[in-house]
Amino acid sequence: MMRITKLSLPLSAFLLWIALYGCDRRTSAAKPEKGQGIDPPIPVTVTPVRTQKVQRTVEVVGTLYANEEVTVASQVEGRIASTSVDMGDRVREGQVLASIQDTEFRFAVGQAESSLKETLAKLGLERIPPFDFDVTRTSPVIKARAELNDAQASWKRMKTLFEEKVISAQESDSAETRYKTALAAYKNSLEEARALVALAYSKDAQLGTARKKLRDTVIHAPLAGSISKRFVSAGEFVKVGGVLFTVVQDHPLKLRGLVPERYAPDIQVGQFVEVKVDPFPDKLFKGRLSRVSPSAEIASRSFLVEGLVENPERHLKPGFFARASILTRLDPTALTVPQQALATFAGITKVFVVDNDVARERVVETGVRVGGNEVEIVRGLKPGELVAISGLTRLNDGMRVQVSGPVMPLKDGK
Repeated sequence: MMRITKLSLPLSAFLLWIALYGCDRRTSAAKPEKGQGIDPPIPVTVTPVRTQKVQRTVEVVGTLYANEEVTVASQVEGRIASTSVDMGDRVREGQVLASIQDTEFRFAVGQAESSLKETLAKLGLERIPPFDFDVTRTSPVIKARAELNDAQASWKRMKTLFEEKVISAQESDSAETRYKTALAAYKNSLEEARALVALAYSKDAQLGTARKKLRDTVIHAPLAGSISKRFVSAGEFVKVGGVLFTVVQDHPLKLRGLVPERYAPDIQVGQFVEVKVDPFPDKLFKGRLSRVSPSAEIASRSFLVEGLVENPERHLKPGFFARASILTRLDPTALTVPQQALATFAGITKVFVVDNDVARERVVETGVRVGGNEVEIVRGLKPGELVAISGLTRLNDGMRVQVSGPVMPLKDGK
């Protein structure tokens, strides 16, 4: 027992020395060197919040429609003689689209002309008289008037001779009867002349109708545009009202879309519109707002607007889905910062405002993009405040920074 105790004492002393030595080393390692208790400032580049002019817009999605769309139908019955256009062809206003066989219509015009000439010949006229025409100038009336005057003069002479008892009563009565007959014939000639003039007007109208039908055998484009559809071919028989073509006016096009009611005070006819479509993502089409609906839809709480979009190269087509920006007003006092000044996490956007070499975190609300690199700040900053545009990943609220700047943004935010 005594020998075991003698061996344990040196071992215990050795273990105690190791423990004390280790604690002393840890304590020495934990002691900072002189000047290491303060973190060095983080170098950052800053730029001031500046005021710029910003174009305010209202975003609209809608559909493009033809400015005008016309269905061309046949106005006469007949067989198609030829067609000169097809789907996709560009046409001018008045251009011939098709024709209908016109033989029967030419015969009808000739018959109407002959009938009118016959009526005018009875009146002794070569052309249709005006509506205030005096029928006493027609040949039948002139002849009847002359016979009446002769009978009247003869009766006056016979009456005088009868009073002088030169002729008998029978001869006087015969002269009077001849006068009355001539008077009745004159009145009848007036009535017949009026009837013939009215008949001439009627036959002239019939001739006009026949000529119109003959002209209608040639189908013309009612407006300049493009052929959207062709429904007939040569040889087909069409009836009155039969659809032949659909013509669309595709320059300009109409844009129709719904605008939320809260933007009603900002929307006016004549404002510029910028339109983009998926088939041409890099091309901007311009137009103007042409119509604003006076009422809003109850279901959507939106009102319909319509704009005319220029389409000289015919890139746009009716039926395209379009996204449009209505340029409402120019705001001269918008605040902007470069895109690199923003840090976004979990839907929250913030910047670091540098004041007295200290970075302060500031939550902001952003607006529209300005130029190529600037972003509007709707809420959270003041003009002239300095914001960090570098080292954002190393910054926290309250950190000391070393400013190298300030650096003003270049023109157009580049």
